[in-house]
Amino acid sequence: MDSNPSPHVKALILDFDGVILDSAGVKTQAFAHCYVGEGAGKIAAVVDYQQRHGGIGRREKFVHFERSLFGRPADPDSLDALCKRFAAFIETAMLEVPFIPGARETLRALHGRVPLHLVSGMPEDELIAVLAQRGLTPFFVSVAGAPKHKQEEFRRILDVEGLAPEEALAVGDSTTEFEAARHLGIPFVAIVAEGAPDFFPPDVPRLADLSGFPALVAR
Repeated sequence: MDSNPSPHVKALILDFDGVILDSAGVKTQAFAHCYVGEGAGKIAAVVDYQQRHGGIGRREKFVHFERSLFGRPADPDSLDALCKRFAAFIETAMLEVPFIPGARETLRALHGRVPLHLVSGMPEDELIAVLAQRGLTPFFVSVAGAPKHKQEEFRRILDVEGLAPEEALAVGDSTTEFEAARHLGIPFVAIVAEGAPDFFPPDVPRLADLSGFPALVAR
């Protein structure tokens, strides 16, 4: 592999759960855990929504669940309690879950050669803490999490880097970041693990993980 990144990819925009860490399943379990005791059908609907919209911030999802699924007002105290329960469930897991295959190698190979931006639906303060605890902070030029929205952050990255949309590349495992990239005209690669639900349109490029990914953005 040539040591220089492709001139066509001048910035990478990466999701976190399911792209860097193999943590998407943990987040799905956490949402189900928060609704233990509710009807099985409604918990299944929670899981389905999470799998389809993994890139949306958890508080925003809880608002949706409370109002649309459970017919409750989603008052601030209830949302705070749900978010705390969720955070407690994942706190240790986020420090122990494995990396997506090829993720560490990709960060090491591309760091300093192409700007790496991290945009996640995880609360930004928690995201920054996990990055620090797992030694990942130095790899990223910028880090953004909830309550920031992905489309706005993608646009910010283009502006900061001074790039046309086609000069960047977004990589994610949910339709949230795909829709953000498509709206702005940014090329997108979906990460769909073997056996995982696939909600992307047929023409979207797919990878099972990041194994060999640096070669795709190298000359």
